[in-house]
Amino acid sequence: MRLLIWIGLLLCLSTSSGCMVMEELDNAAAKMPNTKTSKASEADAKAEAAAATASATAKANALIRKSQRWWGGATSLAPTNLESSIVSCRLRGATQFMSRDDCLSRGGTPRSVSG
Repeated sequence: MRLLIWIGLLLCLSTSSGCMVMEELDNAAAKMPNTKTSKASEADAKAEAAAATASATAKANALIRKSQRWWGGATSLAPTNLESSIVSCRLRGATQFMSRDDCLSRGGTPRSVSG
């Protein structure tokens, strides 16, 4: 009995054409937006890309000029001119050189190095 049901089912499926599936695929394809671009939109895209490239190049050139100006006047690698606040610090029987604030925070006695 089961064999007869399976044979009948296979016979019905083999004779069906599947038109409903094809119609649904055609309907879905018709509803999809057209992805082909026209020549005008291609020209707009190229112009936009050229403008973005020009803007990026201008920003890079401005950064290069700014860094060259900074290196031209740089006297140290520090971003600002630092005052010389290095002192000799008498700490536990030894003399070390450090900033005045570090010497005081470590309990040392600062003495000026410059004079």
